[in-house]
Amino acid sequence: MRRFLLAFVAAIPLLVSCSVTRVGYDNADTVVRFWASHYLDLDSAQRDDLEPRIASFHRWHRSSELPVYAALLYGASQRAARGITAEDVAWGISNVRARARRFGAKAAEEAAPVLATLAPAQIASLEHKFAEDNEKYARDLLSADDGKRRRAQLKRALGRFRDFAGDLTPEQEARIERFVVAHERLVVLRFEDRLHWQHDLIALLREHHGTKELAPRLANLFARPELRRSEEFIGEERRWDEDFGQLIVDLDHTLSARQRESVVKRLLKYAEDAEALAAKKAAA
Repeated sequence: MRRFLLAFVAAIPLLVSCSVTRVGYDNADTVVRFWASHYLDLDSAQRDDLEPRIASFHRWHRSSELPVYAALLYGASQRAARGITAEDVAWGISNVRARARRFGAKAAEEAAPVLATLAPAQIASLEHKFAEDNEKYARDLLSADDGKRRRAQLKRALGRFRDFAGDLTPEQEARIERFVVAHERLVVLRFEDRLHWQHDLIALLREHHGTKELAPRLANLFARPELRRSEEFIGEERRWDEDFGQLIVDLDHTLSARQRESVVKRLLKYAEDAEALAAKKAAA
């Protein structure tokens, strides 16, 4: 379900990075249908009801959100060109989280009329699929030995940085590794938060709220995640934010001219693609 609601935003960290992604975005409704069919055993009437809601959500996202993404990415490219500060990183984190929460809340509101019609057997099926996903995630990541888990996390982190800066120096890779090691606890806490989110969602659906009551309560699961999070999670995330800001500043100080140019060009490309996708609304 969470993947269904977030399917359009699956590529938000990359946003709209190339012409291939533009094609993918234009067909995002197909992705949503895939996730809906995977997680929700909808009957024909529910599928018919969902179709126009997917289209409506896609139109909203294109017209309301993509222009904001473009503006943020242009701003980020300017900051990267002049040199990134801790305040710049805090600005970026705040904006990304705000857009993600807005995205999730809007998707929940759109989906609520269909979700309110789910029968007990359909909810039980959704819960079972969540459990299967969680078992695989725990087996692949959380149950791995410390060295294997750390290598997997580091590989992902290095890949993200290379997407922007290109090849990294050994010193840069070592600095990223220190950050990853320092925040391994948050990986576990995020998994626990995922379980809490799923539990709260299933509980809401089982209460059989009508759409009017269900929509805002579903939206709250995205818009106000702090309500379910532990003090430990909030503290660890705050520490992550601060350390990530310092990581980016430290890396920025070591960027070669080529690396900085790569970062700026990548951000500008993302901005241009978001702008181009948003412009398709007017031409449609």
